[in-house]
Amino acid sequence: MMVVTGLVLAFILWALVLITQSNSPQEPRITPQKPLETNKEEYRITPATIASVSQTGIRYSLTGHGVAGSGLIVFQGGETLGTTKINADGEWTLEFALATPFSAIEIHMRMATPDGNRVQSDQSLLVISAPFVPVARKTIAFDDIEVPQTSVLKTLILLSAPGANSRVLQTPFHHLPQENGFVIEAIDYDNSGGVIFSGQSSRQGQVRIYANSAPIGVSRVDKTGRWSLIFGSILPLGKYKISIELVSNNDQETIRLELPFERQAPILEADNIRNMRVEYFDDHIQIVRKLYGGGYQFTVIYAPLALDD
Repeated sequence: MMVVTGLVLAFILWALVLITQSNSPQEPRITPQKPLETNKEEYRITPATIASVSQTGIRYSLTGHGVAGSGLIVFQGGETLGTTKINADGEWTLEFALATPFSAIEIHMRMATPDGNRVQSDQSLLVISAPFVPVARKTIAFDDIEVPQTSVLKTLILLSAPGANSRVLQTPFHHLPQENGFVIEAIDYDNSGGVIFSGQSSRQGQVRIYANSAPIGVSRVDKTGRWSLIFGSILPLGKYKISIELVSNNDQETIRLELPFERQAPILEADNIRNMRVEYFDDHIQIVRKLYGGGYQFTVIYAPLALDD
């Protein structure tokens, strides 16, 4: 009898366990998934860049790099200047004419990749077309006037990108200030006090910069033959004698370039500079332009006669 009773109790307990399990929430069963395979050869979307610009009369020829197979549009404002396709080697060329009289324009690029992405380039090209008059000072506010192309022998062409130094692709002067292949190309500064010195060198070595004989920074010529130094608020407003030295790696004689520099007062919105202002001096050209997102950038391009003998 006890055995029968035990069996009955065991059956009842087993039934209760089944009922409890059926009413309990079930954990989801996870089936391991294989990781998605990615195409390691897939390109990265890098904006198109400009490598060189040349001018022949009113025609301009550009070369550059980008994503192979992409389309490229070069435009100014709402006007398309030209389109091209980037070849299999990631290189492109494009020609356009600026026949309409202009004063100063900023040219942009946009790339359309084969998979449908549209990528705006960070770089912009500044083309400043105005007669250079070597007087003490001549200021041209390019928002308000136009200068006939026929009066211009050579335009000033600058390659610009946010946070980077301006590159002089063409100067209206005979050449940039230089000695034995060591070149000062541009000085950029902004309202916050940031200053960038930049140039080129045919020799490798260390670049040292002094302001009124006080050392302010050291850099080196890179593998491409370029050098630059970026500073924060290191130069208060005022005039300076800037000295730039190249100390060669092979113990050649040190090259020293000396020229004047003035950090001017910040430009304010109340000054009503809408796009760009260019000032011509005997020994340099200064461009002031409004930046996207606010603020202004000054760029100084020197003539050879700016160098102190």
